[in-house]
Amino acid sequence: MHMFNRVGIYERFAASHSASYAELAVILGVARQTTHNWMVGRYPIPWLRLKTLVDEQGISWDWLIDGVEPQRHSHTKNTFPRPLDRHAINQRFLSLFPGMSQAKVAKELGINQTTVFKWEHGISQVPWERLRYAVSAKGVTWEWLLEGRRQSEAL
Repeated sequence: MHMFNRVGIYERFAASHSASYAELAVILGVARQTTHNWMVGRYPIPWLRLKTLVDEQGISWDWLIDGVEPQRHSHTKNTFPRPLDRHAINQRFLSLFPGMSQAKVAKELGINQTTVFKWEHGISQVPWERLRYAVSAKGVTWEWLLEGRRQSEAL
C-alpha cells in the first residue's frame, strides 16, 4: 500500500496560498505550531481545512493530495461545493468492493471485520491510508472519493 504523504500535501497546500507556514497559520486562524506540525507530517491537516482550499481556491483534490495535474479546476472557485460527509466517503470507498461481505473486504485489506462494520455504519472514518489505497489500486480519483464528483465535473 502506498503511504499517505502528509508533508507533500502540506507543501502543495502552502504553495497554493503562496505563503510561508507562519503566514498560512494566520490565514487559517491556527497557531504557527499547528502548521509546523502539519509541515513535518506530525499531524494530518484536517479535511475541513483542505476542503476550504478546494472550494475557495478551485484547487483539485487530486493535485492537492497526489500532485496530479491539473492543479486547479477550470473555474477559479468551486461553483458546486459539496460537504465532506464522512459516511458518504466511507460508502464510496466500500462501493469499490461490490458484492463482497464485510469479512471479505476485511481480508482483502488485511484488517479486522469490526473495522469494516464501523466504516459501513459511519461509526469511524476510513483513514487516509485506506483512501490512498482506493486511489492507487482501484483507479478512482480523490475528487470522486471525497466529494462524489464525476471526472467531468472535476475538470
